[in-house]
Amino acid sequence: MWSLARAASSCYKSSNITPALNGFRQTRWVSNDSTGNTLSSLQDILADAKSAKPESSLGDRFDYITKPGSSAQQTETDKPEFDMSGVAAYLQSTSYLGDGPYRLHINATFNNTILTLTSPKGQVLASTSGGTAGFKKAARSGYEAAHQATLQLIAKMQEKNLQIVNYHIIFKGFGPGRDAAFKAFVATYGNSCKQLTDATPVPFGGCRPKKARRL
Repeated sequence: MWSLARAASSCYKSSNITPALNGFRQTRWVSNDSTGNTLSSLQDILADAKSAKPESSLGDRFDYITKPGSSAQQTETDKPEFDMSGVAAYLQSTSYLGDGPYRLHINATFNNTILTLTSPKGQVLASTSGGTAGFKKAARSGYEAAHQATLQLIAKMQEKNLQIVNYHIIFKGFGPGRDAAFKAFVATYGNSCKQLTDATPVPFGGCRPKKARRL
């Protein structure tokens, strides 16, 4: 009986429980008490459910969203401003970037020159290429394109206020922009270079090379 009473009180409206309790009248119940008056107990529950004030429906509980002047309809000026100073300081801290030299990846192919500056942990901080510098098609792999892409990368680093104490340059490929990017970057951060690495993949008897072009 206690479980039946809890079920009755947990419903949102009294109209929802009345049809369910009316069905109990047609069921034969075995009472545990000495009087055996189970039907009267069910009738008391029905009477309490009918006399109880029905609670608000589920839709009424979300009226505060559509009511004018509610907290859900606050204007942009009412909302508190988010302080970005702490986030900017954390993004430049060693706990996020890591402790060690920054990495400058120079991917010099015969079609383009891609420069990527990463943190000691490997997060990409800035990236430029011959295409982003304004060069088109075959000119993207040239010497001047790589030089302008390096200057564009340095400008991005200054905009983000990146304080590079030391860095590590990683080369990949033998394109014409390889030396141009290296000279342009070292001209600005020359004393901070700690290591040079050539990561160009070299096959050891790998796949059969392409047929030589006939010119």
